[in-house]
Amino acid sequence: MATDPATYDPLEPVDFWTLHKGKIILYSSLAILGALTFTVYTYQKEAKIIRAKAAYSLATTPQQLDEVIREYMGTVVSGDAALQLADQQRQEGKFDEAIATLRDFIAKNPEHPLLSGGWLSLGTTLELAGRNEEALDVYQQTNSKFPDSYAAPISLLYQARLRQRMGQPEAAKPLYESLIARYPKSLYAREAMRELRYLNQQL
Repeated sequence: MATDPATYDPLEPVDFWTLHKGKIILYSSLAILGALTFTVYTYQKEAKIIRAKAAYSLATTPQQLDEVIREYMGTVVSGDAALQLADQQRQEGKFDEAIATLRDFIAKNPEHPLLSGGWLSLGTTLELAGRNEEALDVYQQTNSKFPDSYAAPISLLYQARLRQRMGQPEAAKPLYESLIARYPKSLYAREAMRELRYLNQQL
């Protein structure tokens, strides 16, 4: 229904402000507070990352790496430090310590870009420690959890080689074949072909 021009009384801006100024001030304050909070949070987060990177660049000893891990927990740098610490521990023959470091890394860094590498490193460390069945299980999980990662074909290759060393050539063969079929363009496929030819000669 059309508005009668004789009775239509538009609300003047001043009147609108008078009626709603409380709500306008409240909503404006909340918007400003939200923007400030986000800005402060972003700044603090970026500053923390800068500090973490600086600390990591200077960390060389296990103690220093451990400090970076604990101080900057939840950052990518903390995960990087954990991987480096595990590598040092493994090189020193401290396999149990390296395994614990890697398991902790996996548990606390589910979004880390090198998570699949952490799983693969755990498998190789378990293998070096002589815990072959556990290593096989970790290699299998690496391949199933990260089928599109660089670690996937490597985990199949390591599984197959470990099966051979354990005297299980029949179990190794399908692993080589799976690697070749699933990752034909990878460098590891060529390695699997060589291993498979040798294995077929032995069977």
